[in-house]
Amino acid sequence: METTDNLEKRQSELIKAMRFPLIVLVLYVHSVRPEAVPMEWSLEGHNVFRIITEIVSHYIGGLSLCWFFFFSGFLFYYNKKHQFGWHWVKGKYKRRVKSILIPYIVWNLLNVAVILVVTSLFGWAGITVSRDPLDAVEKGPLYWFITGPIDFPLWYLRELIVLSILAPILYYPVKKWPGITLLALLACYVAPIFGFDTFLFPSFSFFGFGAFMSIRRDNLVGICHRFRHSSAILALVLLVVTVIMCNSGNDNKAFLLFAPFGMVTFMNFCNWLFNHEWIKTRMLKLTETVFFIYAAHEIYILGWTKGAFLRVLGDALWAQWISFLLVPIVTLCICLVLFYLMKRIMPEVLAFLCGFRTVHKYQ
Repeated sequence: METTDNLEKRQSELIKAMRFPLIVLVLYVHSVRPEAVPMEWSLEGHNVFRIITEIVSHYIGGLSLCWFFFFSGFLFYYNKKHQFGWHWVKGKYKRRVKSILIPYIVWNLLNVAVILVVTSLFGWAGITVSRDPLDAVEKGPLYWFITGPIDFPLWYLRELIVLSILAPILYYPVKKWPGITLLALLACYVAPIFGFDTFLFPSFSFFGFGAFMSIRRDNLVGICHRFRHSSAILALVLLVVTVIMCNSGNDNKAFLLFAPFGMVTFMNFCNWLFNHEWIKTRMLKLTETVFFIYAAHEIYILGWTKGAFLRVLGDALWAQWISFLLVPIVTLCICLVLFYLMKRIMPEVLAFLCGFRTVHKYQ
């Protein structure tokens, strides 16, 4: 049995390292159409392709955002060394202005600038490009930052800004009335199942569950490991149920039932990978690239990669399989090359773009 200190260290490292496989899942989510595709239950080639892509990109991939919101809430209160109060809250807000708000503004403005430059250059060269990005720019700042955002993946940051502002209200209820608070969070979580699907639902619940466990000093690794067998079985069963409900339009509701058990199983899988020192070292090293990949991949990189595969391979079934498997990987590689290139030649700029999450020296 591991000591408390060892469990704490493993939890800290695992939370950090899991961010890289989670961002790879995000790339698979964004590489396919956002809406679920109707399917027939047969072994015909196109149906097998649809089933696999739905499972990987929409359902297993959907666990990535669940974990990112959960970690955000957990880390808001993690290692709280000072007594909770206004001074502590003010320090948290200052750090999140640097790590969340400023990058959110900068990356959306950068996307606007890139769209204008690319559109101008292609127009000057007489090359026809989609007008959709320029239409997005012309919607103005309200769309760039609020109703969009124009760098689409940053909607997560937009919600995280609001959740970070609300986070302090969770502290005293969790401390004084943990049972009632947990029931309230569960009610918020299941609300979309009953039609109450509004702004911050269910992201507030994942964030809140993370904050709840952090305030109570619960150990995620230990809890997930304790329920590893039952969660894996329930995750598999509920994943099948979610896929079955795809055609009825109720798969989003079924996903909410699958997600907790899928999340636990995913953490246990990453925890198992951590037993291999080589994998653990690489996962920890690649963590610094996660924010850059997240913010940069939808600024033409993913779209052009998908377009290149379509032009070269066509849209035959075998080509769709290759594109599905490789487009996210090629996008990932492009982002990694850009990240390490910037880290070598302009580390301060890279650190600023990533909310000061990266080191200033190339190592």
